[in-house]
Amino acid sequence: MSRHMMQVRERVGVGVIASCATAAVLALAAFGCSGSDAKGTNVLSNGGCDPAVDAACHAAGASCSGSGDCASGSCVAGQCAAEQTGCEGGGCGPSMGGGGSTSFEDTFFVDDLDTSRGGAPDQKDPSCVDLDVDFTRITPTVVLLLDRSGSMSQPFDGGKARWATLVSTLTDPQGSLIKKLDSSVRFGMSLYTSNGGFGTGTTPRACPVLKNVDIALNNFSAMSAVLAVPANGPSGDTPTAESMAVISKQLQDFKGDGPKSIILATDGDPDTCEDPNANNSDLSKAKSVQAVQDAFVAGITTHIISVGDEVTASHLKALAVAGQGGDTKAEAYTALDTTALVDAFDSIIGAVRTCDFKLKGTVQPKDAARGTVLLDGHELAYGDANGWEMPDPQTVTLLGQACSAVQADATGISMRFPCDAISLGPR
Repeated sequence: MSRHMMQVRERVGVGVIASCATAAVLALAAFGCSGSDAKGTNVLSNGGCDPAVDAACHAAGASCSGSGDCASGSCVAGQCAAEQTGCEGGGCGPSMGGGGSTSFEDTFFVDDLDTSRGGAPDQKDPSCVDLDVDFTRITPTVVLLLDRSGSMSQPFDGGKARWATLVSTLTDPQGSLIKKLDSSVRFGMSLYTSNGGFGTGTTPRACPVLKNVDIALNNFSAMSAVLAVPANGPSGDTPTAESMAVISKQLQDFKGDGPKSIILATDGDPDTCEDPNANNSDLSKAKSVQAVQDAFVAGITTHIISVGDEVTASHLKALAVAGQGGDTKAEAYTALDTTALVDAFDSIIGAVRTCDFKLKGTVQPKDAARGTVLLDGHELAYGDANGWEMPDPQTVTLLGQACSAVQADATGISMRFPCDAISLGPR
């Protein structure tokens, strides 16, 4: 009897773990389509023998030497397989019986299988169905490096000091973007100063002096509590280079995935631990720029905010450029009032929120364009400046306007890939 494949709709496992006599038996059994030569003179519609006229015709589970020995029309690993139900036509055959075992990690629908290949399922079959793929948003890590030197007590806006304005900007539970992104961005914080640098006595002083909040999700309350302590307010000097180096090392050692960034907020030119009075020194400025460059080389970007206008403009720009790996278009933010300070933090923190998504599976580069990414019901174009790309086999990155929409809290994201294009991990 000729073999053929019917159009079927079944749930089929992705990453099937099975033991059968041959791969062909597994493929036929999984899709419920087979055929066999008849035994005896009265043949059932499935191609098997008829037990009513043939005493040697066996039921499911009985031993067999060939498919003609079985009423179901299939002998699998020496046992008659159970007959598949709910199929149309004489070519629909058995499901797996006692000779095989199957476990499933994931499932998908198989529709309208190609009938042009003699009934043999093909991993590269163009009719292979698309799979909805699980993914997680890649979580960025951001450390706020805040200058709490004595000059931060100077007036800033509306009679409030620079420090008080900075604190209220970051801790306002209604307006703070840190609060809004508390569960989607890992935040840490370090308040930096020094007490006369290393000092001049025989016993060196600690420098820099840092008050840290460890990196974590849902860190808004812990950061707010530290900022609210009066003893953590303005005093001392501005060892920016040394503080950058310490925080950069901490970020390098932090094991969380995703991009890492520092937001440096300061109100003046830096000094050093060696010379706490070197605010106007080209050397102290150069050391700060070098520290930011070193952080970038280690994979950490830095964003700069001047609280007030006392940071030398050329130095502020040099820090911003260094923080973005030499990008001369990098923005150096100068906040002259509360609104500008809020806007600066919102712009920076909104930008570091990632547009990268990690698939629970892998897609080879040659198959990436076969995927479909939907954002709020609209399909995005692969490789388009406002669409999406795959920088590696597990990451989908939204670009341009699509990224902006996600950063503005668009949440209706779905991703699909043909079943022969993705290798799925467990869900």
